[in-house]
Amino acid sequence: MTALTRSSLTSRPITSEKLDIAKEYLDQHCPLDHGSHLHATHYVVYYNHLMAFFADGNHCGLKYPKQFVALCGHRDDPSAILLRKDDQLHIELSFNRCGDSGRLDRANIDDIQVETPLSSVSSKTELKRLWMSFLHGVQNTANLKLYTAKDGSDYSL
Repeated sequence: MTALTRSSLTSRPITSEKLDIAKEYLDQHCPLDHGSHLHATHYVVYYNHLMAFFADGNHCGLKYPKQFVALCGHRDDPSAILLRKDDQLHIELSFNRCGDSGRLDRANIDDIQVETPLSSVSSKTELKRLWMSFLHGVQNTANLKLYTAKDGSDYSL
């Protein structure tokens, strides 16, 4: 076994564990009507509602549908979904079936990021939002994040 093979074997379970922790966080803050984000295999937006599908063919929406606020990409196959928690901070689910994490996850979730109540100062007048990735740690967002709101309008953070 080479070092390259060994490192890819050890990184897979760690990534899966981190995604599982992130999905448990989703279950706590943006629960599904029934079931768990841990068992979802696909997410779609149907008539302004986020729907999670499961391997057995069942599907459901969020317990609190208003928590879904925006998406990137197509409603049938979004590249990102934006949820808003009760404290008005956001959670972003990023999908990429070819990504390092997405190709290992049954729902192709490549990362889950949580907006923090903290911000960093980039100049005297500009604040940058800080996002915490369950896989990559704290990240500064220098650029605006642009989405399509569930009503079709622009949504930016």
